[in-house]
Amino acid sequence: MARGVPALLACLLLVACAPGPTTPAAPTGAAPVRAGETGYIRHWPGELPIVLSVPHDGAIAPADIPDRTTGVTVRDSHARALAEAIRDALRERFGRAPHLIVCELSRRKVDCNRALAEGATDPVAIRTWREYHGAIDAAERAVLARSPHGLYLDIHSHGHPKKRLEIGYLLPADDLRLPDARLDADGTVAARSSIRALSRRTPAKFSELLRGETSLGGLLAARGVPAVPSPAELPAKADPYFNGAFDIAAHGSRDGGRLDAAQFEVPGPQRDTPEHRAATAKAVAEALEVYFERHFGTKLR
Repeated sequence: MARGVPALLACLLLVACAPGPTTPAAPTGAAPVRAGETGYIRHWPGELPIVLSVPHDGAIAPADIPDRTTGVTVRDSHARALAEAIRDALRERFGRAPHLIVCELSRRKVDCNRALAEGATDPVAIRTWREYHGAIDAAERAVLARSPHGLYLDIHSHGHPKKRLEIGYLLPADDLRLPDARLDADGTVAARSSIRALSRRTPAKFSELLRGETSLGGLLAARGVPAVPSPAELPAKADPYFNGAFDIAAHGSRDGGRLDAAQFEVPGPQRDTPEHRAATAKAVAEALEVYFERHFGTKLR
C-alpha cells in the first residue's frame, strides 16, 4: 500500500501536467469601457482600422434631463444591435475587431449627430455629446497609431419606402446621378465628399469609388444587400435619401479629418431580426475586405 503511493502521485502529476483542451482566447477588444463621467457613452476598443458609431439608439431617458424641444427625437431601432453584429462579423472574419462607440442616452435628451447647439442644451446632455465625440476622436487616434488611414461608419436606421441601405457621403442625390465624366473630371465633387482623402489615394476613378462595382454600395449589392448608390441603384428625384449629417462631417476627411467616412442608413429588412442582422453584418465584413484592399491598398486579414 505504502509502496503504491509514489506511483499514484506520479500518475496524478502526469495527468495534471498533460495538455488538455485548448481554452478559446478571449475575443479581441471584447470589454466595453465607459467613456467619460456621465456613464452614457460606451466604447468597445478595437484593432482594425475601422470605427463604428451609433448615436441614435439610446434607451435611457432620465426624467431630470429635459427633453429636446427642436429637431428629430425618433429612436433608430436595432441600429446598436446591427453595429454589434457587424463588429462580431469583422472579428470572426479577421481575428481583430473595429472600434465601436454607442450613445446610450435617448435621442429625446441628446442628438450626437447634430451640432452641439442643436443636439444638446442640458448640462448633462452637453457633457454626453462631448464624451461621444471625444470617444470617436480617441478611436481615430488609436486607428492612426496602427495604420496610416482608416474608415469611419456611422450606423442608423430608416423607414423609407424603398428597402435599401442608403450610404451617405455628404453629397446630395443630384451629385450621385451625375455622368461619370463629370464626377471624374476635376475633383470638385470628390472634394465635397466625406471620402475626399480616399478619392485621392485609390487608383480607381471617383465614379467607381462612389457607385461602381467596388464601391461600398456595389460590393454590398453583390452580396445580396440592396444599397444606394450602387451600379444598380441611384436615388431618383422623388426618393427620400439620407446623404449624411454631422458625425461624418466632423470625423470624415472632407474637412481635413484623417479618416474617411460614410453614413449607413439601414432599412428594417436588413436589421430587424437576428437573422437579418447577421446576414447584413456578414455582407459588410466581406465587402470591407475587398474595399480596403482595392481602395486603401490594405489587407484586413
